Amino acid sequence: MYFEQYGDSQKPTIVFLHGAHFVHSFGKQYVLSDRYYLVVPHIMGYGNDADRVFDPDQAVKELADYIRGLNKTVMLVGFSLGAQLAVRLISEYGELFNSAVIVSPWLIKEEPMLSKMLAANEKQLLFMQKKWLCNLMGLRYGLPGAMRKEFVEQVQKEQLETIKNTVYNNITLESVGGLANAGIPMIALAGAKEPAEVKESVTALHQINIKCRVEVWEGAEHNIPMAFDTRFNTLLCEMMERIGMKNRK
Repeated sequence: MYFEQYGDSQKPTIVFLHGAHFVHSFGKQYVLSDRYYLVVPHIMGYGNDADRVFDPDQAVKELADYIRGLNKTVMLVGFSLGAQLAVRLISEYGELFNSAVIVSPWLIKEEPMLSKMLAANEKQLLFMQKKWLCNLMGLRYGLPGAMRKEFVEQVQKEQLETIKNTVYNNITLESVGGLANAGIPMIALAGAKEPAEVKESVTALHQINIKCRVEVWEGAEHNIPMAFDTRFNTLLCEMMERIGMKNRK
């Protein structure tokens, strides 16, 4: 598994699971590397691992094995696809984590929404594989030049089978029953302008586990880590501080 790391590995650790296509979904959180050790795995099928086709079961196993190898519990932060994987990881490997922030998960999946999402994601991939358009997207997300160039090249290698497996990944509220037993602090976030299925997914996480706090941010779309970075970074730091205080008692 390819991963990026930022900061001192001796500090408390945050593992960020990115959204589909965009391994730097949390690019505006990298400034937190002055306080924490940040780890960004490239989920199979994406980034520097785009040569492989995404398989949700294999991805979860690889992520769990990698995080276990860090030899300490970590905060897990996931966005979109990464949020879905985060929910499953917490459900199946809860001992690896001390807290979690789950941003914009899609866990309520039925037709015709699945087919619509597949068509939209396939169209997005074709759009992004035009290098000049992909470069503009990188600019929009504030990526610096070298990182933007890398992003453009990574997307060219993504495969349609990966997109299909990403949409039809079978990570749903019904498939993550172990989440009810997770004893770690959790926050689930959605934007008020996101699809109803995403907002309802977030609400349902609290119903499954009352330790999961829910927030719906006004004005936000599917863009909380990128467009609301100041507020989001503050939330992460506050949560890390609470975990640290708990560990010091």
